[in-house]
Amino acid sequence: MKALLVDDSKAARFAMGKLLKDQGLEVEMAASGEEALDKIATEPISIVFMDQSMPGMGGIAATRAITSNEKTAHIPVVLCTGNEGEKLEQMAEEAGAIGVLTKPPKEEALKKVLASIDTGTQAPAIEEMEESLAEATKLEREAIMEEVNGLIAELRQRLESTEGTLKTQIKAAVLSAEQGLQPVKAALETMDERILEKVKEQIAVDANNQRIQLEALRQQVNSGLDDMEEREEQLREALSKELQQQVNKLVERKLEPMKEALDEVTTEVFSRVEVLEEKLASVQKGLLMKSTLIALLAAAGAFAAAFFLG
Repeated sequence: MKALLVDDSKAARFAMGKLLKDQGLEVEMAASGEEALDKIATEPISIVFMDQSMPGMGGIAATRAITSNEKTAHIPVVLCTGNEGEKLEQMAEEAGAIGVLTKPPKEEALKKVLASIDTGTQAPAIEEMEESLAEATKLEREAIMEEVNGLIAELRQRLESTEGTLKTQIKAAVLSAEQGLQPVKAALETMDERILEKVKEQIAVDANNQRIQLEALRQQVNSGLDDMEEREEQLREALSKELQQQVNKLVERKLEPMKEALDEVTTEVFSRVEVLEEKLASVQKGLLMKSTLIALLAAAGAFAAAFFLG
């Protein structure tokens, strides 16, 4: 069963719609009385839950429009309102509503309203309409089917005839095309030989060009290798110089303490040598005086011997 829920409040539609869906109803919604009338005219609605207070066409007016129309009078309308009172219930009854629910409706009240809907009186009318429609269209369907079957048979015959004619025409066209293509084939074969020769010549030219390009590339590679070797040699020399400088600096740092120690040793040795030289000079002086004395004694002896012997 499809229910139409009419309310200008989106929140109210959401809350009421959930209650109706919980009762197993399929729910369609409208935001105004005008929209509700449009939906009822185009969709199969089983029951309408109409808000009483809405801008534009109110719930009472919309209910009256539904119940007073022969095409929609069979649809039960339940007026939903936030106000209670006998006057409102009387107005709803006069407009054709089957009952009034206070928003938000209680589940028991909603079930009671749904149980009060007498769908049994509507079903026979609908069934009678369906039977009469089926009876009225049955003959038309049979006549249409006969006509369609005849058209189909005629189309099949035409298709078979057309298919045979097309096959014959296609065979003749293919044969004529093959005959007309014989000179073309011969010309194409000659052209193929010429094209092949041209392709071979072009391949030879391309191969020669490739060889020239490869040779040039080889020379460029060799030149690049020579440059790389020269740069490598320069780099080695630079690294060697840098390494030698680093080694010299390291040796100098290592030898500096040794040089200082050597200078101290040399100074001490020179001091000792000077002392020894002074001692040696004193000894030599003493020896010289002794040798002089000996020489004088020897000379005196010689003079005396010569004097006495002579």
